[in-house]
Amino acid sequence: MLLNRDRADALMDREDIAVVVASTPINTYYLSSWATDASWGFGDLAMAILPRNHALDAAVLTVEVDMGQPQQGQGTWMAVRGYARKPGIGAGGVQGVLTAEGLPQNHQEAVAQYLRELGLDRSRVAFEDRGLGLDVSALLGGTIDVVPARDLLRDIRMVKTPAEMANMRAAARKTELSLQLSAEALAAGATCAEAERVFWSAAALAGGRPVFLLITPYRPGFGRLTKNAKLQQGDMVTFDATAEFAHYTSDIGRTAVIGEPSPEQLKRYNATRLGWHASLSHFRAGALSTDVEKAVVASIQAHGNPDFRACGLHSVGLEHTDHPHPGGGMHTFELVDRMVLSCDLPWIGPEIGKFHFEDIIYLDGDTVEILNDADGRLMACIDGRTVRVD
Repeated sequence: MLLNRDRADALMDREDIAVVVASTPINTYYLSSWATDASWGFGDLAMAILPRNHALDAAVLTVEVDMGQPQQGQGTWMAVRGYARKPGIGAGGVQGVLTAEGLPQNHQEAVAQYLRELGLDRSRVAFEDRGLGLDVSALLGGTIDVVPARDLLRDIRMVKTPAEMANMRAAARKTELSLQLSAEALAAGATCAEAERVFWSAAALAGGRPVFLLITPYRPGFGRLTKNAKLQQGDMVTFDATAEFAHYTSDIGRTAVIGEPSPEQLKRYNATRLGWHASLSHFRAGALSTDVEKAVVASIQAHGNPDFRACGLHSVGLEHTDHPHPGGGMHTFELVDRMVLSCDLPWIGPEIGKFHFEDIIYLDGDTVEILNDADGRLMACIDGRTVRVD
């Protein structure tokens, strides 16, 4: 099960919520592990209903044609209920009679009917989609108290289960391998545009799903280059990449230098590497993200790069930013045990070069686990191959 049921129970109790209704693919998948191609690809076709009371049946509500689709992974632990999307489609996706009589006619009716069956039609219901909540409330005669669930679900998802961590370790591995192959292409003479295509292909061949690659060529003393520019000795290329596995993401940043790094580039790189390692004790449950960011910046400055200014923390999971962020902003958040974090460390010295380093961090009690190779951050492209600079 992907869902952290204990954390869900605790947060639902805190907010006095009787049932949560998820309606996006991410959260339907998280609550139920149901992720058919139809429900994921077309959006709001499958919803997950999670009652706080464990004696009540949780359920996936989906269009009938989706009910018979092969499921990913081990399938769902929830009951699966169908509703009619159009006449003529029967249960399991087979051709039925040209009527949908007796079935809810749309997803709003399906949710309202199921809440009635559970006896939760006069309760406090958290809806991921406020509009869906208001529609269901109208169908029920205004008897439910509709409250928002989007950030509640993010809050639940902050604490990862073992099943989630298996997916995240796989996602980090596939992202890192794809980045390394992309850098190898640069070493063999590829432009950044060509190396970018290597990343997209490599992630897919490794069994992942490439999501994005921000690849930026930079020439000290000149600035940013175009992706099609022919690279020369001393140029630097930064990577910021994500590939998914089983819908779980990663976020890793690396830097490649064409040829041998200069002494000043090595000095600034070592300041970042040593300063970041020295700051890991600040990554602990109960700390505020902004306090950790300040500690990382101060440590890197103290280790030899007084010009370093920016560190960015965010949680990672089913979303690139997997912690609550009301209104869409990047707010300060409190670190919690068993969460996964990404730590962005970008820096530009106009005459020196451009660096970007980013690692995936898992907090497990007093242990700070790095899910990727934390020492393979800088690569030198020499004689057609990449050489790690540790």
